[in-house]
Amino acid sequence: METDQEFLDAEEYRNKDDGSAGIFTIATYDESTSKYTLLNANIGDSRTVLAQKQSDGSYSVFACTQDHKPTNDEERKRIEEAGGFVQMSRVDGQLALSRAFGDRMLKTLHLPPEKRKVTSNPEIITKEATKDDFLFLACDGIYEGDVFTREDVIKYIAEHLQKTDDLALICAAVLDECLRRGSRDNMTAMIVQLKDGIQYNAKDPEYIPGVYFSSENDQKFQEAYAKDAQLAGFTLEQALQKRAQIEEEEKKKNSQPS
Repeated sequence: METDQEFLDAEEYRNKDDGSAGIFTIATYDESTSKYTLLNANIGDSRTVLAQKQSDGSYSVFACTQDHKPTNDEERKRIEEAGGFVQMSRVDGQLALSRAFGDRMLKTLHLPPEKRKVTSNPEIITKEATKDDFLFLACDGIYEGDVFTREDVIKYIAEHLQKTDDLALICAAVLDECLRRGSRDNMTAMIVQLKDGIQYNAKDPEYIPGVYFSSENDQKFQEAYAKDAQLAGFTLEQALQKRAQIEEEEKKKNSQPS
């Protein structure tokens, strides 16, 4: 809530209504039990999911966060007490989230942070985990329109973990699959394994350019794509060449008999 207030008070955002959901997890290791305690915090509709490995090698799914929607009884009560209303499943008919960073116009700044129509007061869920488990943190673009359920995406990741230990490649595969299934929302995803990461960290830095859209309507996307390439040390032309190589390799792999 302090971070949110700093954002709202920042001079460059005084006249803007930017906003975002947010999730984070703090993992604390206990040597006496060889287990982790996960403290999962959430505002909005991004999700943290824990995949717990079972004796048969499969994974059970535990929801470490719950979506904060204006239609939830607890959320609706706070919104109405703050002088707001829920219409079309949105706060004041505008925002589909009931907790978020920013969104100044719906913050009712005269109220304490935890009582505002849209609050940044996090919900916290704790859970134990082992080194055989993994976490998947992602925004709602992964789940939009039931593109993936929590169970589906964990199963998809688990199948890929049998083929590679490269978490970046698996995350890229998840995002590509979301696009293939029709997601049109922005997407951010992270896989966290609860084990020694020294070997993985020793790998060379990776840059995996995604699909490039060249339509005149995609100018903002093109600017972001070029900036992302630049941050990785590539020109746009080099990034497109690398993408073409990736697609050619995928075609060769898919054309081979299984």
